[in-house]
Amino acid sequence: MPTIASSSLTYEILMYLNSFYFGMFAICELGMGFFKAANLPSPGTNTTLAEFALLFFLIITEGARIYLGRKGNLTEHGLPILIGVILTVPSSLATLYFLIWQHYVLRLEVILCSIQLVLLASELVISILCLIAIYKPSSPEE
Repeated sequence: MPTIASSSLTYEILMYLNSFYFGMFAICELGMGFFKAANLPSPGTNTTLAEFALLFFLIITEGARIYLGRKGNLTEHGLPILIGVILTVPSSLATLYFLIWQHYVLRLEVILCSIQLVLLASELVISILCLIAIYKPSSPEE
C-alpha cells in the first residue's frame, strides 16, 4: 500500500518564498545601513557597527532557520524543524530591532520588516502544525 507523505506543502512554499524574500530583505537592509551611515547624522560608530553586526547575525540565523526548516520538512524529521522554530525567536527579535529600536528607521524598513515578521509568524504556525503531523502517532490500518 502507498504511504501518505506528511510533509507540508504549505510550509515548503512559505520557506521557499522566504528564502528569496529574505535575500532581498538583507540586501536592502545592508544598502539602507550604508545610506544611513553616509547621509544621516551619526549616532556613533559603535551604534553603526552594532547594527551591521546584528544584520550579520540575522543573516546567519535566518539562513540556518530556512535551511533547517526546508530540510526537516522534506525529510520528514522533526528535529530540524524544531530547531528552526527555536531560531525563529532570535530572528524575530532582530527584525523587531530593525523595525522599532533602531536609531533611524526608514519608511522602507518599516514595510520590509513588517512583511518579514508576517512571514515569520505564518511559518511559525505552519511549522508547529507540521511538527504535530510528523509526531502524530499513526493509527493502525484495519
